[in-house]
Amino acid sequence: MHTPLQLKLIRFYFSIVSRISPSFAVRSSHKLFHTPVNSKRKNKKEIQLSPAHKFDIPLYDDMTLQGYRWGDSRHAKVLLVHGWSTTSRSMSHFIDILLKNNYQVISYDALRHGNSKGEFSDLAGWADSVQAAMKQIGPVECIVAHSFGGAAVTVASKLGLGTKKLVFIAPIHDISAVADNFAKHLHIPLNIVESMRTYTWSENEKNFHKYGNNWRDIVISDFHVPTLLIHDSDDREIGLEHSKQICKMWPWATLVTTQGLGHRKILDDIKVAKEMLKFINTKVER
Repeated sequence: MHTPLQLKLIRFYFSIVSRISPSFAVRSSHKLFHTPVNSKRKNKKEIQLSPAHKFDIPLYDDMTLQGYRWGDSRHAKVLLVHGWSTTSRSMSHFIDILLKNNYQVISYDALRHGNSKGEFSDLAGWADSVQAAMKQIGPVECIVAHSFGGAAVTVASKLGLGTKKLVFIAPIHDISAVADNFAKHLHIPLNIVESMRTYTWSENEKNFHKYGNNWRDIVISDFHVPTLLIHDSDDREIGLEHSKQICKMWPWATLVTTQGLGHRKILDDIKVAKEMLKFINTKVER
């Protein structure tokens, strides 16, 4: 999140630039929307884990992601996909409970997050990262994703995923709505945000078109595996309606709501971690 001073400066900047040079404002908003804010910050409630085995995940010809592996390599694998402006450390409570129940846990830092490099980080790149991780590690029991990571997994699922189950924690579904709300918070004019979406798509058109024809199309998937959604009814960042939209798309999905945890604390809640574990442990009917 931006500090109060940063927020004031951003609002002042766009109030001036949007009038003087709309095209420059579009490029500025593109950079702002696709640059994480302090993704290396430490979660005060983070559980101290044993050191992870680090490995590289090839993404593009000139780029790799930093991967992490915990647990016995003989155990069933679970892939964790973190959210925007965080790293896998934000999901330490999930990692801890999975390791204690004999799972092997694998995660990675997304583009321009943590120890992974990248010029910018957009939805197509995140979906490509999910595909790259799956190619590197092979089939998994479950993919667990938070927030923007949930959107990335949904998009990546359009090309298929080698997983038996999905667990989404406070997932994003309507990308355009999130961008509009973020812009409103930053006092960026709506016409600038609409142009920014077009600009973002054109800047990475080849990768976006692998998944769909427009922003709405890329998050529509017919991927069918047992899916659990956990979302807090008091989430002010990503509203509960996002999970409800996913349930309409995937009527086989189960939605569990919490209260009072918001968007970040939900990752530190032991009841949520146990709900995830119970779902993963449940045998899939053939």
